[in-house]
Amino acid sequence: MKFELLSHVVDELAAFLPGGRLERVYQGAEGGLYFSFHRDRKNYFLLLSPDRLLPRLHLVTAKPVSVPVTHSLTLYLRSHLTGARLAGLGLLNRDRVAEFLFEKAGTGYRLVFELIGTFPNIILTDSSATILAVYYPRPFSSDTARPMLPGIQYVPPSKKAPPSVDHAAQDATIRQEESVGSPSKEAELYYQQVIEQREFTSLRTMLVSLIRRTLLKTERRLAALSNDLTSADRAEEYKKAGMVILANIDRLKPGMELAQLSDYEGKIEAIPLDPRLSPSRNADRYFKKYKKAKAGLAIIQQRLRSAEEETAFLKTLHRDIDKAHTRSDLASIRSMLVAEGYIKENNKEKKYSEPLTPGFRTFTFHGWEICVGKGALGNDYITTKLAHADDLWLHAEGMPGSHVLVKNPNNAEIPVEVLVKAAALAAYYSKGKLAGKVSVAYTRARFVKKPKGAKPGLVTLRERKSIMVKPESG
Repeated sequence: MKFELLSHVVDELAAFLPGGRLERVYQGAEGGLYFSFHRDRKNYFLLLSPDRLLPRLHLVTAKPVSVPVTHSLTLYLRSHLTGARLAGLGLLNRDRVAEFLFEKAGTGYRLVFELIGTFPNIILTDSSATILAVYYPRPFSSDTARPMLPGIQYVPPSKKAPPSVDHAAQDATIRQEESVGSPSKEAELYYQQVIEQREFTSLRTMLVSLIRRTLLKTERRLAALSNDLTSADRAEEYKKAGMVILANIDRLKPGMELAQLSDYEGKIEAIPLDPRLSPSRNADRYFKKYKKAKAGLAIIQQRLRSAEEETAFLKTLHRDIDKAHTRSDLASIRSMLVAEGYIKENNKEKKYSEPLTPGFRTFTFHGWEICVGKGALGNDYITTKLAHADDLWLHAEGMPGSHVLVKNPNNAEIPVEVLVKAAALAAYYSKGKLAGKVSVAYTRARFVKKPKGAKPGLVTLRERKSIMVKPESG
């Protein structure tokens, strides 16, 4: 936390908070400590967050949500400071070290919040500076200049020269803060934005990594299944090879690797053999390959379709992640991955879980309503829930993109210009957005079907037509 901002916040708190009664100490989900003060019939909630990446001190506008206490410092503060009065506060040595003085039943306490470097810390001492409890204990060692343990004397950071401040700029900053709100409010808003961006970046990185890893596995499975399908398609070839070997078994000898043999039509066939096997065992090998290929063909085809659908689904989600602008957008995608079994939910990650909210855009063109899906879930919603039989359904061909629906409640003839506009929107909200022209498939919604068990946004078309259009936004 920058010294100037911290100084303004502490000065603001020092102007009205002393004399306030500490009602309760909360522990937040992110590890910060919240202090509930009552002063002049008002409640104030003060955050002290020793987050090593983002230490901060300011009031919060909403009552914090507490979590089960696990930290010893929180328990100690609750036990010893609840009901205490805040006697005063300020900055030590004009540095980023905030000091809060408490009094309770004639006993004095000092709470020190160091927001220095990469090791912020919260320390509670008695009036003689003996440490009573500490957030991040630091034991004695050759690498520790200032140990922090209960029972030892608290030594504040070495005094530094006051930071050079452009007083004209500082006065301007103070005037600006006074015009738009209190320093605490400004700090709260600023850190909310920083935290949201940090969570957005972290969640996006996690999702992209997961999608890429899963796509790699799925594409490998696709390649393996394609090879299996090629092998399965050779079933009749394996059967014929086995029969030709049996028909010419007298001409074969053990140890042969290749045999030129005549089939039943007199054609010469070059048949590979396993030199380790006898002629009859080679024939058996081909018959086994034939049976395996024949039996596995339907299974392989079904698995191949499933892998192709999964690949398309994952590529659509990857595109949705690229288009996401808020943490809520990403959390919705994550929730979908949880629902589909790609992510196993646990308590640590539940803070990212959000309800699966189908999103779509709505445009009006020449009096016609056009709906454009946002993401796989939005696509699924407008296609399976919003669409009626005579609505016009569109999608960019051969690439991830939005499902588009032209609502047609009166079963009227849809004008050509409306078809072109809807197709242009389907092209724009697809991976072909930057292309000169995009081929867009269209059909009546009655001909669009989502296969049983298919992932969100995946459909099949019984009938379709195509139109080439230039991508165009609404």
